[in-house]
Amino acid sequence: MFAWPLDEDLSLIFLRPEMSTELFTLCRDNRDYLGQWLPWPPLLRHVDDMGLFIRHAIEGFARGESLHCALEYQGEVVGAIAYNQIDRRLGVVVIGYWLAERWQGKGIITRACRALIQHAFEQMGMEKVAINTAVDNQASRAVCERLGFQLEGINRNAERLQRGMVDHACYGLLRAEWQQREPRG
Repeated sequence: MFAWPLDEDLSLIFLRPEMSTELFTLCRDNRDYLGQWLPWPPLLRHVDDMGLFIRHAIEGFARGESLHCALEYQGEVVGAIAYNQIDRRLGVVVIGYWLAERWQGKGIITRACRALIQHAFEQMGMEKVAINTAVDNQASRAVCERLGFQLEGINRNAERLQRGMVDHACYGLLRAEWQQREPRG
């Protein structure tokens, strides 16, 4: 099992089939909260749906197209983070994440994003990291801004959620910008 400890409290755990029930239960218990910002929580109806997602995530990793990990905070799975897309030709990765409501405000997503950004630039040789989030999702937008991302534009009617169409704030961070912000050890 791939586990990447980020600090004493937080680790990234590569998704594996035996996590289906735990992740399904977390999503089910946070369906309304997550559904405010993501299209898939209302569609996740059975543990087998999560199992299928995990299988597709593992296949995407094998093809070099994505990397999906659970967020484990103080020994408990609290959400997930991913390179949803890896485009080696362009040198761009797109990060996506979700976190159960109870765990909001603890810096979990910021710390996990920082690790993925550093990995993308320093180990993968990427030129850009992108994050797209609903315009009204102020918590997610604050993560982007804390990490030095630039708002590159608004993609109108980018996603259909239960409440209707939402616009996306499209953020980007270039390698040179990251290197200026993060001192190298």
